[in-house]
Amino acid sequence: MENQLIMLPNITLAVRAKNILEAAGIHGFVQKTPKVNGKPSCSYSVYVPDNPDVAENLLASKGFNILGRTGRQ
Repeated sequence: MENQLIMLPNITLAVRAKNILEAAGIHGFVQKTPKVNGKPSCSYSVYVPDNPDVAENLLASKGFNILGRTGRQ
């Protein structure tokens, strides 16, 4: 299965998102978003190995601009 990455516009928002998730008991790691469709990306993502749907919903409810997500089933 592909990594569960929640894509955000920049590193500042990715770090804030990670901190919010950690406070809610959801562990994540910030990383540079990999190439999308063979094109380099300038965004950052939060890798969420567990509960990515819950994590995405929590961030959306907090007003985060989520650019997309990888690894959906």
